[in-house]
Amino acid sequence: MRFESGELQSSHVLTEFDCTQRSLNDWLTTSAHRANTSGTAKVYVWTAPPSATVHAYFAICPTEVVREQDGISRSMSGGHSRIPGFLLARLALDRSIHGAGYGGQLLLDAIERIVAASAISGGRLIVVDAIDDEAARFYERFGFIRVTHRPRRLVMKVATAAAALHT
Repeated sequence: MRFESGELQSSHVLTEFDCTQRSLNDWLTTSAHRANTSGTAKVYVWTAPPSATVHAYFAICPTEVVREQDGISRSMSGGHSRIPGFLLARLALDRSIHGAGYGGQLLLDAIERIVAASAISGGRLIVVDAIDDEAARFYERFGFIRVTHRPRRLVMKVATAAAALHT
């Protein structure tokens, strides 16, 4: 199946989406449009044109990490106590496409957008708060590193992501 990635629109069909995580399903159908239009996050979806049905989505928003509070190394923080970055607030695939390698492609789509945004606005870290341990392991396979003081928070330097995209 071939997917098209784009910003969430009112014409997208959200009601058929089921990633098996109720909180992620509910957020998409009840909060995603509001977050996207109010500017608290940018929400991107995957569809298989000509259908407008959403098969995957992610949400990105600016964030700030406090080095000591989260337990981030000085090298990761660049010596700063407060580190600007981007939170990958949501990332989910419909269960119909689980296990086909699309998760990594969706993450890559999100990272490419974050790297592009950081080139314009700055930002040192990409931050994820994994929904469970399985999700945390997924992010670790792509080079994210767990922080010390928050069990499911993982980070990656934007510079690391940018270098990986250009190799």
